[in-house]
Amino acid sequence: MIGRTLSHYRIVEQIAAGGMGVVHRARDERLGRDVALKVLPPGALSDEAARERFRREALALSRLNHPHIATIYDLDRQEDVDFLVMEYIPGRTVAQMIAAGRLPESEAASIACQIVEALEEAHEQGIVHGDLKSENVLVTPKGWVKVLDFGLATLRGPVAQSVETAAFTGENLVSGTLPYMAPEQLLRGQTDARTDLYSLGVVLYEMTAGKLPFEESLAPALIDAICHRDPVPPSRWNPAVSSLTDRIVLRLLEKNPERRYPSAGELNVDLGRVCSSGPASFAREESERAQDRRRIDSVAVLPLENLSGDPEQDYFADGMTEALIAGLAKIRSLRVISRTSVMRYKGAHAALRDIARALDVSAIVEGSVLRSGNRVRITALLVDTATDRHLWAETYERDVGDILALQGEVAKAIASEIQVTITPQEEAGMARRGAINPDAFHAYLKGRYHWEKRSEEGLARALRFFQEAIEIDPTYAPAYAGLADYYITLGNFSLADSMSIYPKAKAAALRGLEIDPGSAEAYTSLATVEGSFEWDREGAERDYRRAIALNPNYATAHHWYADHLVSLARFEEGMAEIAVAQSVDPLSLVMNADVGGYLLYAGRFEEALAQIERILATDPDYVPAQRQIGGVYEELGKLDEAFAAFEKTRQLTGGATYSLTALAHTHARAGHRDEALKMLADLETVAKKKYVSHYGVAAVHVALGNFDRAFQYLDRAAQSHDRALIWLKVSPRWKSVRSDPRFLKLLKMVGAE
Repeated sequence: MIGRTLSHYRIVEQIAAGGMGVVHRARDERLGRDVALKVLPPGALSDEAARERFRREALALSRLNHPHIATIYDLDRQEDVDFLVMEYIPGRTVAQMIAAGRLPESEAASIACQIVEALEEAHEQGIVHGDLKSENVLVTPKGWVKVLDFGLATLRGPVAQSVETAAFTGENLVSGTLPYMAPEQLLRGQTDARTDLYSLGVVLYEMTAGKLPFEESLAPALIDAICHRDPVPPSRWNPAVSSLTDRIVLRLLEKNPERRYPSAGELNVDLGRVCSSGPASFAREESERAQDRRRIDSVAVLPLENLSGDPEQDYFADGMTEALIAGLAKIRSLRVISRTSVMRYKGAHAALRDIARALDVSAIVEGSVLRSGNRVRITALLVDTATDRHLWAETYERDVGDILALQGEVAKAIASEIQVTITPQEEAGMARRGAINPDAFHAYLKGRYHWEKRSEEGLARALRFFQEAIEIDPTYAPAYAGLADYYITLGNFSLADSMSIYPKAKAAALRGLEIDPGSAEAYTSLATVEGSFEWDREGAERDYRRAIALNPNYATAHHWYADHLVSLARFEEGMAEIAVAQSVDPLSLVMNADVGGYLLYAGRFEEALAQIERILATDPDYVPAQRQIGGVYEELGKLDEAFAAFEKTRQLTGGATYSLTALAHTHARAGHRDEALKMLADLETVAKKKYVSHYGVAAVHVALGNFDRAFQYLDRAAQSHDRALIWLKVSPRWKSVRSDPRFLKLLKMVGAE
């Protein structure tokens, strides 16, 4: 079109071309000045209604009169050509400047400050740019910034109803330029002042890092990254970038618009600090930041978001969350919240500060995971919850078989960022231990996912998946620890007799340790078998301590070790150990309920009652708490309340046999001898089909005064190595027979002297 005249504008040369048209330098023959003439794409204004609408928008834009906004002079049409006439400004676009190399931080901040001033002016007049990018920010030879193309993104077409449609068909349905678009713009077609600030964050990132925050070449992958991944700080690519600029950029690029700067004016205050700060002030700020990081001694890894869109992949996201927790948990100087507590926040939208307060941590790791075939991508972000500051962010992409190496990398990166000490032994524990079979890993994660449900159906599924993992890879150690935990859980829930399940649990734990001598989980399982089934109390204590040394943040090890200590009447040690478990797993209901049980065994009945009442105020249907409070009510002489608690336990469990023996015991304590005997007779019938603990039946006979009959059942319990026998020394149900030689013999047998 060079040499052609549109209206009274003679086209001299082409300046640029893009999705919204071709820009020329033209001569205004009437006023004798150069202008920028943009020829709009054919069909951009498809009919008179669209042309009239855009004319009204152009009129509004022409009223923007600001030194950092390119002025619109005219809008016209000639020979089926729609064109826009704007102020001509000599200079280079920011995109052209970046092509020659990343910009010095102070220059980038100065450009960003001027862009912000332009945005602030437009936003005050209700105008959103909608397509801010480095190509439409022009810098004059004197360093003066002009922002081009305000409000013209609508020329690209209607807002998309479906991002996926646009991504996979190649149709440009969403207004804007993809790498610069905010998540809400892509997902919902929403644009407002905060959308422009996100785009500015991309431009500032590009200026300082020399690259875009997300550079995926395919549209679907880029859309996924923008919507779900957190960018790494610009300083990762350019060490000269200060922490202040990192924080500004990452705040601008927040996925949630509410967490970005509330206004352009507030943003300019921070950018002004970058412009006015020299190297000395940055060094001082980095020193202060380093001191802040040293105070971070506790962290929670929130459930990673499953980006696959497939709910069946939840087990994988949960498993990767557990892997990251496991990697960090090996660091003794860092308190890491366990999986049980953090999973309470899966799918929740609570503020990070509120979560940090509930879990009592000073930092939080959040992120996402996406699995495609045998590749997995994890994005992790570390946030100081006291200041809401992003301390570290990184994206990793690996083969699924490299998960062990990946969790170690993330753990070491976070530890380095917050400057906690890692011992050589801990670093060795986080080092790569070889590749894993992806199919075995997937089966194991599914097993853990179902095991966590603690239901009979869930346990049955867990067994199948653990066995499947072992069949796929007989050398995969975690699957053996999972199998051991499956058998132990059967015993803990009185779903099978000890003789049939604990030897299997031990065999699985030993096989896991044979493959991986550093497995804290397998040592914990082994210690439980030793103490609860074999009554080797010294061996159990030794292996609990080994487990804790290997993984000081493994809450279950502290919890079951507390069981061991309390069962030996070492109450102070046991309470100290459960306190450690609670610090790692503060939201665990079972641990809080067991604290009530420990207080009961210590004879502190009122404290036990208060402890368990707090749990039931949160969850009235929590079975372990109902069971514990029934026992407390018995010792306080509140037998009506005990009946109610054990009856509710029976209803909630569908008639679990331990609830029936508990009810029979309360009848005996209340003097309802006939009713207690009838229930014992019924239990004899039930025992032909379901497991009934001889320990529980013996306790009923003690309450009835049938001591000889009680010791007959206690002998049967001893022959079957009933796990409940570990509580003989401390349970108040046996106080009337404690001096009986037969009881002292039993105490010696179970290692509880």
